[in-house]
Amino acid sequence: MNMRPTKLSKDVLDKLPPAASGQYVVRDTEEPGFFVVVGARTKTFTVQVDVVSPLGKRSTKKRAVGKWPEVSVADARKAAREAKVEIAREGGGREGGALTFGAAWAELRAAMEQDVAAGRRSAATVRGYDYSYRLLSDWERTPLARLSDHTPEVRKRHRELTASSGPSAANGAMVFLRRVYNYARKRRLDPKLPAFNPVDSIDFNPQRRRDTAMSAAELPGWFKKLAALPNPVRREFHLFCLLSGSRPGALTVARWEHLDMARRVLHVPLPKGGERRAFDIPLSREMLACLARARRAGRMVNAVNAAEWIFPGEGVRSHRGDFAGHIVAYQEDREALPKFGGDLRQTYKTLSPEAELFKTDVMILMNHADGDVSDGYMTRSKVAEDYLRGRQEAMSRYIMDWCRKRG
Repeated sequence: MNMRPTKLSKDVLDKLPPAASGQYVVRDTEEPGFFVVVGARTKTFTVQVDVVSPLGKRSTKKRAVGKWPEVSVADARKAAREAKVEIAREGGGREGGALTFGAAWAELRAAMEQDVAAGRRSAATVRGYDYSYRLLSDWERTPLARLSDHTPEVRKRHRELTASSGPSAANGAMVFLRRVYNYARKRRLDPKLPAFNPVDSIDFNPQRRRDTAMSAAELPGWFKKLAALPNPVRREFHLFCLLSGSRPGALTVARWEHLDMARRVLHVPLPKGGERRAFDIPLSREMLACLARARRAGRMVNAVNAAEWIFPGEGVRSHRGDFAGHIVAYQEDREALPKFGGDLRQTYKTLSPEAELFKTDVMILMNHADGDVSDGYMTRSKVAEDYLRGRQEAMSRYIMDWCRKRG
């Protein structure tokens, strides 16, 4: 018996009954070609790739990548992706000798995973590309050269994705395809790959940055709703997002070892842009008080996780099916808390002139890339920490004064 495909997770694996006779397969909806083979006593993670050799011979290659529970689902998925790369290097992953889209992505993904492990790239970038790949996964066995030669198909797919997944997701999928194609050309994964990138034929959807910032007058109402959230760790997380103007993804993985009380900074080792953009967040008195409350709250929510993570999770699974230990999904019901995440980062930047911060102050405090060439010559490490902390104090004071106003 073969079961319906599902997203493999610990819960799913635990509940799979032993095979009454022979074996049965449960395919993963997250990673193409990845599945678990269930026998009477074992559950074996396996990856399958249909390939065509340069001589045109078709074959299906399978490879076991671990047994449950000795190997976790996340590690098995990673091993499956690496196995796809190895199969591609052995001559698989090609149609009639031409490099396929799926094989090229497997190569790029393996390189990106190495960068993540070395601290040069954020894992969030890889997850974003995984999502884009799923939108284009029916091209897995399509030769990249064919996409270059048939650009109307690429433009049609962009229009279809715009209708089904939205303008932003459609644009993101095409940016991803361009990256895969360029990587394949640069690495000469297929020497016959045409120079023309098929994405160059696309007219991207116009996108405007959403204006989701709050005005100062909206802060008291937001602060009141924040205080009503039942989880104290999440309350302090959202407040710290507002007070720092930082990207929420970077704060979810903040550890206590990153906090330097002597210098009064929180180090962010792997922000958006990777290790080379690592920076320190100067901490105001309000921010230090927020972190102190987060420490106490964390010990109440999950003492084990709180020993490592500034904003610990409750011990439940993340949306990727693994135990993260820290907050992963920071979104709230908009009725409970109307603004969070990127909204708070926008609010910080919007209110900064009212707190009398200069543009360069905000750029440094938010670790924000700026288009001004002259600003590019400014070296963050040379700007006095005392000065930046003073600017942060002014910003926190302005925000909290408004948050505590009574109507």
